[in-house]
Amino acid sequence: MTLSGARRRQQARRHGRSPGRWIRPVLMLVGALTFIGVVGLVILWIAFPPYFRELPGWRQEQVIEWFPWATYWKATIPFNAYPTPVNSTGEDAAYQLMTQAAQTAIAPGPASTELPGAADLAADTTTPPALTPTPTNGGLPAGMLPTFTPTDLPNLPSPTPNLGPTWTPAYVPTEQPLPSSWRLDGIRYEQQGWNNCGPTTMTMALSFFGWMNKQDVAAKWMKPNSEDKNVSPWQMVRFVNDNSASTNVKALYRIGGNMQLLKRLLANNFPVIIEESIQPNNDGWMGHYVLLMGYNDLNQEFLSYDSFLGYNQGNGRSNPYTQMDESWRHFNRVFIVLYPPSRELDLRSALGSYVDPAYANEIALEVARAEIGQNYEDKWAWFNAGTAYVAMQQYEDAAIAYDQAFRLTLPFRMLWYQFGPFEAYYHVGRYDDVMA
Repeated sequence: MTLSGARRRQQARRHGRSPGRWIRPVLMLVGALTFIGVVGLVILWIAFPPYFRELPGWRQEQVIEWFPWATYWKATIPFNAYPTPVNSTGEDAAYQLMTQAAQTAIAPGPASTELPGAADLAADTTTPPALTPTPTNGGLPAGMLPTFTPTDLPNLPSPTPNLGPTWTPAYVPTEQPLPSSWRLDGIRYEQQGWNNCGPTTMTMALSFFGWMNKQDVAAKWMKPNSEDKNVSPWQMVRFVNDNSASTNVKALYRIGGNMQLLKRLLANNFPVIIEESIQPNNDGWMGHYVLLMGYNDLNQEFLSYDSFLGYNQGNGRSNPYTQMDESWRHFNRVFIVLYPPSRELDLRSALGSYVDPAYANEIALEVARAEIGQNYEDKWAWFNAGTAYVAMQQYEDAAIAYDQAFRLTLPFRMLWYQFGPFEAYYHVGRYDDVMA
């Protein structure tokens, strides 16, 4: 016999099986969970960002990989380019600067032994006096190799296609024919840690001379704060020279280098570090150190150990000449060379007039000017020109060149690495632009 619907509902109520009895608790549970979830998200959104900002940088990047929207929790949201300074000089001033420079021969300034902007080195008394190299029996006399001068950035040129200097260098070495290829062996490769390309690259270079330590030793000296985004060339060099008693290795750096000079240093068995730009994984423009350990003219390439990109199973990564020069000039073609004190005369011969940092500054300035002459909208050349002027303490001219570079838009990380604009604007009294 079939029960009617009303009869079934009546029996269900009698036996405690009413459908509404289960719906209400379920709805209450869902509502409670929803309320708890919303409250939890609100608390998370308020409380987690400060915690996130206290995480190490590598951990922040890891969180962002999982949750891309966490980028908005960063303390500073990156911008696309630096704005033009408030008190910027006009384009007419930049044009007049380059025009006047093209008509005026440059006289080399005195070699400086002081590191600009490095107040912590002011008490250092170990830096030898500035020296002017002169040839003796085809080479430079002992004791005349000047130590590194600070130019945490590149140097610059004039608007004429002639890339040569307008003054006669004190010492021009006799060019020796170079082998068509060369490679340094015995370098230990190491993958860099977070923000650690500088210490790691220097560690690899020192391994050529038998140094056995890992990157953390160099990193603790160069950047005690692991979140420091930059190690300047003078800091790299100072680390080597301060530890030369134990390593028996010294270092110096110059700006305004060229491909032939790099090859000459390598062919004389001197490891060379350069600073260049890199754009990994579409992360935008940033600075990066690379250890050069060879070259091959047949393939038109340098060979490098790259702490980020690898080392090609010990054969060295390929860095095509033209491609490398473009990224290298973003840092004014700065280079660091390591050498044992016993081979100082060999290094002088390989460096030629670059023994004198003032010569390197002048060459860098002339190259920058020449690049501006070829392309007036070349922001890198304008920036390099400003840096060269800073090295020569010509701050008014430096400010004009930097203004033009900023007008042409620079990548937002530019001043992570190169600090010339701070010095130029400060010395001409443009304090608002320093702060901006």
